[in-house]
Amino acid sequence: MSKVLGGYISNKRRQAQDYLESWQSTVYSMVVFSATMVVIFWASVFLYTSFYFTFMPQESITWPIHFQFKSCENEPGICSNPNAVIPVLDPMRGSLLVRGQKYRVVVDLEMPESPVNQRIGMFLLNMEMKNQGGGTLRQSSRSAMMRYKSELLHFISTTVFAPLLLYGLQEEKQVVTVELFSQYEEDPLLPLSEVYIELASRHVELYAAQMRIHATFSGLRYFMFHYPLIAAVVGIGICMVFLSAVVILSWYQFSGPTFSPVQPSRGMVSFPNGSASAIGTHVTSPATKMVVEDEDKDDGGGGGGAPSSRVSQVEPEENSAKGEDTKVPSDSQDSEMSQDSPVGEKASDREDFEIVNSSKPQGVTLKEEEEEEEEEAFPSP
Repeated sequence: MSKVLGGYISNKRRQAQDYLESWQSTVYSMVVFSATMVVIFWASVFLYTSFYFTFMPQESITWPIHFQFKSCENEPGICSNPNAVIPVLDPMRGSLLVRGQKYRVVVDLEMPESPVNQRIGMFLLNMEMKNQGGGTLRQSSRSAMMRYKSELLHFISTTVFAPLLLYGLQEEKQVVTVELFSQYEEDPLLPLSEVYIELASRHVELYAAQMRIHATFSGLRYFMFHYPLIAAVVGIGICMVFLSAVVILSWYQFSGPTFSPVQPSRGMVSFPNGSASAIGTHVTSPATKMVVEDEDKDDGGGGGGAPSSRVSQVEPEENSAKGEDTKVPSDSQDSEMSQDSPVGEKASDREDFEIVNSSKPQGVTLKEEEEEEEEEAFPSP
């Protein structure tokens, strides 16, 4: 009864230990997986953000235009065409235009609806792109004029918007937009340094003017600019997949199991039932040798009885050599054992063992033998 109870308690204890170890392993794996995914996610966000600001140029750049002209000496007015020079190089960053990117160059003229501007009609606007040496890279000329309004339309609009005009919330002006370059591309060898603008009519009246350079996106840049959320999700997902693959390959490369050639015959004893057991498991001293002696005995004085064998442990002799192998001659069963079991390989390892048939019956398994040895070592009260 005590034997059964002790076995039950040991079995439950073993199950509890296995469950605790599996639970700890699961929690540890979950923590490591969660931490790894968090690190991979933020690393992917950082990579996509860095790629976005490196790959995507600035969409729009604006410079104010301050026209210069010469005044007349004898009479009031302008005696030269208004012109302006706009430096486009940043003192810290250098050129603001990205090489290989196409741009639209536009000039906005804020013109009052004065009688002078209405009488001028069309006028010409010239632009020259220059490098640091003063050489002209590209030049363009475009004509422009104000939108026409009849006297009746002008009277109606002034009457309707009179309160707004009185309070200064609206003005009688027009913004004339002139596109001078539609596909301007930066020269990698001669970058743009300054822009020269000139009005071909000296009588044009202006409130203000500005130059705008807009990037014309295509391909991946078009997708990333017009669909930023979808592009961010796709880009971060691709980065996460790539980093996850790198982490998995690194894990298997540096933490995977290493396979080494196994010598099954080293320190093993084979039994007739096909099982094997390590000799060093129950040996109390390294100097102890397992000697298995084969004895063919006939029950009836040589009459067809089943062969029996016994296993004994003997101490090596003091004067015997360590690498010497003791061999006991046996009958035909000894030859079968040398073919089925790895005893023949023991001679190459210079192990001092001899393998013969076990004295246990063939129906006895290795587990039952271990239980019997435990009962002999620890007898129950």
